[in-house]
Amino acid sequence: MTREATWPLHELTMAAAWRRQVAAHAEKPYLHWLPDGRRWSYREADAAINRLANGLLAEGVSHGTHVALFAENSPEHLFAFCALGKIGAVAVPVNTACRGEVLRYYLDQSDATALLVSEDLADRIAALGPLPHLRRTVLLPSAGAACALPGIPCAALMQASDAPPDTAVKPSDLAMLAYTSGTTGPSKGCMHSQASSLIFGLSNAETHGHRADDVFYVCLPLFHMNALQTQSLCALLVGGSVALSSRFSVSQFWPEVRASGATITNLLGSMAAFLWAAPEAGGDRDNRLRMVSATPLPKFAEAFEQRFGLKLVSNYGLSDYAMATGFTTDAPAEKRGSAGRARDGIEIRIVDDDDAPLPAGQPGEILLRSNRAWGAAGGYWKMPAATLEATRNLWFHTGDRGILDTDGYLWFVDRKKDSIRRRGENISAYEVEQIVARHPAVAEAAAFAIPAETSEDEVAVAVILKPGSTLAEAELLAHCVANMTYFMVPRFIRFVAEFPRTPSQKVEKHRLKTAAAEDRSPFWDRVAAGIEVRR
Repeated sequence: MTREATWPLHELTMAAAWRRQVAAHAEKPYLHWLPDGRRWSYREADAAINRLANGLLAEGVSHGTHVALFAENSPEHLFAFCALGKIGAVAVPVNTACRGEVLRYYLDQSDATALLVSEDLADRIAALGPLPHLRRTVLLPSAGAACALPGIPCAALMQASDAPPDTAVKPSDLAMLAYTSGTTGPSKGCMHSQASSLIFGLSNAETHGHRADDVFYVCLPLFHMNALQTQSLCALLVGGSVALSSRFSVSQFWPEVRASGATITNLLGSMAAFLWAAPEAGGDRDNRLRMVSATPLPKFAEAFEQRFGLKLVSNYGLSDYAMATGFTTDAPAEKRGSAGRARDGIEIRIVDDDDAPLPAGQPGEILLRSNRAWGAAGGYWKMPAATLEATRNLWFHTGDRGILDTDGYLWFVDRKKDSIRRRGENISAYEVEQIVARHPAVAEAAAFAIPAETSEDEVAVAVILKPGSTLAEAELLAHCVANMTYFMVPRFIRFVAEFPRTPSQKVEKHRLKTAAAEDRSPFWDRVAAGIEVRR
């Protein structure tokens, strides 16, 4: 049976997907909220989503309305995303670590006129001052939170009818703006249609063989496409179940996995390393997990599988475009460490700087192309020049470098674009520099990565002060904490007189990175100073 016969294009809308799966699995469990034990069957979840959708319609949120979702994990968060999809509104998930200027940028650039915000995050919105473009705010419940913002309680919207909303939505309609880290400039809103948003999860099921009897343990944040599309919506599309946690916790991970009966989960960045570093216990293999996606695949992958009694898989994909490859459980052992082979519907090409294809085994930029109707993101919101640059010559340019071997396995090499990878998050060096440079004492800043002690990178920034200005590292750090997402805040700070530059006066960051990797002693280290940056 072809993929089109399994999920034809006309059924790749939020409304059609829920209608089909409720008909097939009405009383089967869909969602288990682990913090308090509440559960919803497919029928009950669909009814809750319909009530929220109709409540939003009554408040003026309709087809094409851009709605920011600034919320912690909760059933209401997941239902709200589905409700927005059912009425054809455009969801704008915002990282809950955002604050200050970064948060304002997302709200402004996305053209959001409505906001769904967790009560315990409302103070971040209130601190921004007037937001004249926002016309309505809906407050999602948070345990014990004192709300600092006026708005419509989610519970009030849930009093609406549970009949399916009467809104026509097409697979090609814009469904969400998924913001990138802004690797070569300001963060970009990746435009995903109803179809491409669902195909993110559907291709995961097709690649890895997810089934109706799978229980997906979701501890990653729902503002990420990993938790939302590749897990929660993947579960919907295969008729599986979601066990939703509030967040990732090393101490709670295995107890929640066991209690929920989870068979599938995803790990990002250093999460696998944290679980591996925990003391071994006699019951390490006492779980039902059969498959864990770990990106990147850790060096200790085989030992991890033996210790916990499961299989590790890995993937390569971008919110900018689509899920591209999958390293599957049946891949040859010698291919471990690769990102696997191209997914159904995706073509991969490795090219040189002139976009000329390179032979197998030679490193170059990774280019992607989807041959599936509405199978990938449609460019960047209000950034036509960036869209044209990324999609030149009819291929999507990832900005990443890799190698395709003779068997079609993709091996990631490094990033061409100016990005820092820290604990599963891609951080824009450009955005860090722009915020640091807003301090009145700063003339110029250069942000770059320093290899961390455990895995991935730490953020470092070299700073040139304005003539006659003085500034302590802790003062600059406080400025960063007030205006950055917590994971962007630099760990290492160094004041310098000048930067190494090219003849065209561009900063030679590779020299800064190399010098810092060889000797960190000139840098002030906030960890050594005993300063902890919280969410």
